[in-house]
Amino acid sequence: MVRQKIFLGGFMAAGKTAVGRELARRLRLPFVDTDSLVEAQAHMEIHEIFSRHGEGAFRSLEAKVVEEVCSLEGVIVGLGGGVLANDELKRKVLSSGVLVVLDVTPDTVRRRVENEKGRRPLLEREDIESLMSRRQSAYAEAHLHVKTDDRSVEDVAEEIIGALNLSEPEDESDFHVLWGRTEGRSYPVVVGRGVISRYREIVPDLDPVPPFLVSDYMTGALYADLLGERKGLFLLPRGEEAKTLRELERLYAALAECGVDRSCWIMALGGGTVGDLAGFAAATWMRGIDVVQCPTTLLAQVDSSIGGKTAIDLPQGKNLVGAFHQPRAVVADVDFLQTLPEREYRQGLGEVVKYGLGEDFPFFRWLLDNVFRLIQRDPLCLEEVVRRCIAMKLAVVEADEREQGDLRSRLNLGHTVAHALEASSGYGGWKHGDAVAVGLVVATRLACMVGECGEDLLGDLVNLLRSLGLPTAPDRPWEEIVPYLMRDKKFRRGRPRLVIPREGKVCSVRDDISLELLERAYNDVRAREAAVL
Repeated sequence: MVRQKIFLGGFMAAGKTAVGRELARRLRLPFVDTDSLVEAQAHMEIHEIFSRHGEGAFRSLEAKVVEEVCSLEGVIVGLGGGVLANDELKRKVLSSGVLVVLDVTPDTVRRRVENEKGRRPLLEREDIESLMSRRQSAYAEAHLHVKTDDRSVEDVAEEIIGALNLSEPEDESDFHVLWGRTEGRSYPVVVGRGVISRYREIVPDLDPVPPFLVSDYMTGALYADLLGERKGLFLLPRGEEAKTLRELERLYAALAECGVDRSCWIMALGGGTVGDLAGFAAATWMRGIDVVQCPTTLLAQVDSSIGGKTAIDLPQGKNLVGAFHQPRAVVADVDFLQTLPEREYRQGLGEVVKYGLGEDFPFFRWLLDNVFRLIQRDPLCLEEVVRRCIAMKLAVVEADEREQGDLRSRLNLGHTVAHALEASSGYGGWKHGDAVAVGLVVATRLACMVGECGEDLLGDLVNLLRSLGLPTAPDRPWEEIVPYLMRDKKFRRGRPRLVIPREGKVCSVRDDISLELLERAYNDVRAREAAVL
């Protein structure tokens, strides 16, 4: 799969959106338009932003959007006409991908925008020639210039593909269907490449009515159109701010406005926060309607989309209000993973390593042998990783759906320390997968101390995590995380219930390890890392 990132810049009406969509079709990459992303964030069209809040507010939103798309991989981006006039944004664009400027004459622009009066706010105060002349120097520097006057979209796209020496990928679609089985229901879990646009024919017995789609503003722009007809579209903010009572109330209002009843269903397209909020809304709307999870991050595909846990956050803590609500189906398209920013992709790798270390030792060895393919995001490698991790979680959930015994608790390997690191940093300093990686090292050091594994396993784990770009030691003293450790729901009478890896076996849940021994393991890991540095 091509992971080239191409930015299309230039003056208004140069053809950036049309050409971008054609490139996306031929290269099998998603396309996003920064103007559309700004509108999605502001919940209003660009001319409304200008009239209500002024150009400064628009440029501020635009800068935020451009910075975010610069972190994506494998995507075609259509830039607003003024983006390249901002020197800082232009440097970011040039350093993060290939910039193609589409050149156009004033007469062509005039002809193309003649029916858009009132929707081009800059042209209400400045003529085309003056504005184009003022921006000429901003458009001068690019990796490639292509003229678009009197040319078809297909012809312009063909020139770009040829000039950049890109090859159009062959159509690939392969998938496996696994089954999640719980006391209340069974549901299919589809894992493969290119499956999202075919989900209707792949998922058996799916209700014929169109879904109400819940996504975030970026993921929705990238992928919503692949899903076909929908009853409605609701876009959330990115990250944890999506999982709030305020956003839940907004979603309920949208469901009511669209007439979503018990014959309808919700599709959650996004990462873990989208899946959590959409799943909880489905669990509670009219006492429960179906939800199909379409996870778009590695972390969500291998973990949060499986098992039926849904929740929202309160000011008092994360995931305090929730429900177990098993999905109608899960569609995990590994092609989604090609666009993830490096930092976001890394978070999923932390959970992947957890599965190998705690549940399937041969898989842990397989990860050691396939580090380069993981880093390169080889599609076949990702398909196998996601499929094997999902199979492991499904087996655990089937045996302990509501975490009433120790089986599902095993999936918390590394999470006791990880949650404390996240909480002590105010959920802003430590990302989840990074924190889990450190938690795995501490848990394995503890396992060495109690005789469950040898130092060689600890060394292999540390080397694997470092190769994947994950941290291997905490950055804060024990005293800072202890208050958060003590709030862990797995503590009993001041003693932790810890998940400990065992070399060559599945991990175990232990309640006979003292807090003092955990402290020794934590400080030992921190001291060893300091010695290496």
